[in-house]
Amino acid sequence: MEGTLMNRPEVVFLDVNETLLDLSGLRPGFIEVFGSTEPMAEWFARLLHGSLVANHVGSYRPFDLIGAEVLMVVAQRRGLELEPAHAAAIVENMRSLPAHPEVAGGLDRLRAAGHRLVALTNSSADTVLAQLTNAGIADRFERAISVDAIGRFKPAPEVYLHAAATVGVDIDRSLLVAAHDWDIIGARSVGMGGAYVARPSVVWGLPDNPPDIVAVDLDGIAAALE
Repeated sequence: MEGTLMNRPEVVFLDVNETLLDLSGLRPGFIEVFGSTEPMAEWFARLLHGSLVANHVGSYRPFDLIGAEVLMVVAQRRGLELEPAHAAAIVENMRSLPAHPEVAGGLDRLRAAGHRLVALTNSSADTVLAQLTNAGIADRFERAISVDAIGRFKPAPEVYLHAAATVGVDIDRSLLVAAHDWDIIGARSVGMGGAYVARPSVVWGLPDNPPDIVAVDLDGIAAALE
């Protein structure tokens, strides 16, 4: 199964940051430091880059810690000095990001269709619990799985295999919903299906083809699975 409608997924895994939660909640902190939100895209790209490097060299540390580290780099590149505690405080705002407007309804629609819902994220275990709770959607999920458990970030294949084993589902009966091409490709590399949420801020940019299931929001994904 590669995100097609031919094989109904038993478990739908959902990425959290940007897929379910709106990163615009970080804007006040960036405006405070940089005077604009322009550096946010660079910061998030560097955060993902840092996680990939951590995978490659075996130096796992929590996602929010890497986020604070790269935020200081982004500031330094602009001639600003950002104290570690200040950087950490800005990144900590990821715990209180709002859900995208349609997310709660989309999750309800997926559950009503009989899918088991599991959050799967690069965020640390305590962060994702705070995120889902603060966004008001924690009760929609059977559980939340953080990469903390295995010390590897997505899109490492081990993450998706671990997630499927943790909830007791066969890979070919599972589907990943994400707003990131690299995440879906990582899932597909081990036989998990993919569904791409084409948020306005993201573009499919890798040579692999997008999955068959593509929608502009989570409600559209739920409709496609129906």
